[in-house]
Amino acid sequence: MPIEHPDPIWVLDSDSLSQYCQQWLELDAIALDTEFIRTDTFYPVPGLIQVGTGQEVFLVDPVSVKDWSAFGEVLQAESVVKVLHACSEDLEVFNILTGCRPVSLMDTQLAAAYAGLGHSLSYQNLLKNLLNVDLPKDATRSDWLQRPLTEAQISYATLDVVHLLEAYQLLLDILKGKPQLDWVKEDCNKLVTGPLFPDPREVWKDVKRAWQLNPQQLAVLRELCEYREKEARHTDTPRNRIIAKGSLWPIARYMPDNIRSLSAIQDMKPKTLRKYGDTILELVEQAKKQPEESYPDKLPAPLPKSARDYGKLIKAWVQHKSDELGVPVELLFPGKMSNAILRQWQSSGRFSMPESIKGWRQTEIAEPLIVTLKDYKADQR
Repeated sequence: MPIEHPDPIWVLDSDSLSQYCQQWLELDAIALDTEFIRTDTFYPVPGLIQVGTGQEVFLVDPVSVKDWSAFGEVLQAESVVKVLHACSEDLEVFNILTGCRPVSLMDTQLAAAYAGLGHSLSYQNLLKNLLNVDLPKDATRSDWLQRPLTEAQISYATLDVVHLLEAYQLLLDILKGKPQLDWVKEDCNKLVTGPLFPDPREVWKDVKRAWQLNPQQLAVLRELCEYREKEARHTDTPRNRIIAKGSLWPIARYMPDNIRSLSAIQDMKPKTLRKYGDTILELVEQAKKQPEESYPDKLPAPLPKSARDYGKLIKAWVQHKSDELGVPVELLFPGKMSNAILRQWQSSGRFSMPESIKGWRQTEIAEPLIVTLKDYKADQR
């Protein structure tokens, strides 16, 4: 039996959207969600915006609405909390439509994790856990640009925000008076203020096994990754259709100088060869000709065996803290933060605070953890 929900109010033109936005600005909180398509593009193509007020649900049509300035004002209103669930791609959609991201953001997936309900909890499981509501999920991957939308799509989109404010209030009740409420607010603020996409000049550092390459090969990798990232954005094309992810390291490693050699590279597709082959060879040649002083420094190898005991200590300490606070390890202190501390020790011989660790994780987790590591190191002498 389908779950009952209010009949949605369609918003099909800019004037109507502007009028409703004035109403939403008077509220303490609104629920938001988006539907989009991202099959053949780098950026999401907006298909529908859902707004829930607790009593009503509005379906805003990006295909017909042209002026989003009033909606941007709502997103930027600090007095109105914007409640979303797992919102990273939604933020991209809002940025495309309005040029901004919502302030006073609360992501209920993050809030649920800090409330002890589990890491990366789906919206269906959140509603089941908090409200005992079973939410269908059968229209997720449908065509949100088709018009008219099907009844199933409309029902699905409406249900995505009907219960969101109620769930948000229950999560606030759980977190009230606890430091975790401030932590989730800090993490949500990072979602709003941090970069939506990586720096094109830095993405090469995230390629697996890049540490195995010498400085000249890293120069090639850097040029390839920067071109791939910029071209994907400029042409609105998925990154892997520019150069497949699996081809980046082998190209940098073997530095092919002709199409035949390039065609033998792992994951090199014929379409890529036809469209980008000459460009890739030019990038390789240009990188090879760079002066040595401009090459990137070699990346550090995987942590040595000597770091293993410290790594185990960090893991056990963070797990104990996770159990004590009821916050998942993955959220409390991600592995990259542990690695940052160990890298700092590896390079300097002492435990100190890496610059990459900031905010509540620095004061609540990293600082006492570093004291523990120093004490352990002293005991081993």
